[in-house]
Amino acid sequence: MTTHPLSVLGVATVLASGALLAGCGSSKASSGLTPSTAQQTYNFSTTPASQYSQIDRVGMPAVNTAVITSKDAYNAATPTDDASGLFVAQITTDVGNIHTTLDAALTGAGLVPASTSTSISQAAPLIVPDTLKINTAATAGFPNGRLLTDPVVDITLAVVLLDLTKNGQTASTLADLPLDPPANDEPFSATFPYLASPH
Repeated sequence: MTTHPLSVLGVATVLASGALLAGCGSSKASSGLTPSTAQQTYNFSTTPASQYSQIDRVGMPAVNTAVITSKDAYNAATPTDDASGLFVAQITTDVGNIHTTLDAALTGAGLVPASTSTSISQAAPLIVPDTLKINTAATAGFPNGRLLTDPVVDITLAVVLLDLTKNGQTASTLADLPLDPPANDEPFSATFPYLASPH
């Protein structure tokens, strides 16, 4: 029996996506909203930021989850720490480990994996510092902000895993493959908070 290369890549993508999304929850009660309270007024705290303790941070999807080993140090750090290069060595090591695990599957699927140095060159402008960049003069959509419909994990994986200098490989290559659901399982709302009701 032979295994189709895209099947291998599909399994690899599921494994990588699972690692990238390990910190995401899916509890129905996590939003605190129910269909009957979704339209109520939101009351925001006026407590000064200095009164809070930072325990986690996420700018770009999957960075903290997949390529940071020192989670506590990273969560306590700031984008200024990122820009100083504080976490670049462990990001480079972890990206190399991801390539060691997945490059054979990528090659088997007819894709060209990036070298670790190429991956870092491609991804560094997006993930160092780890902030979500928004340019209001440019078209909205990941990595310029994040629309609910953006395939952010597929785009992030393509930038980290594929050599985007090779003909036919772009940041949307993995999103264009039939590996992941093409849409949310429930339609989004046209009104705030835009997410589907918990289900």
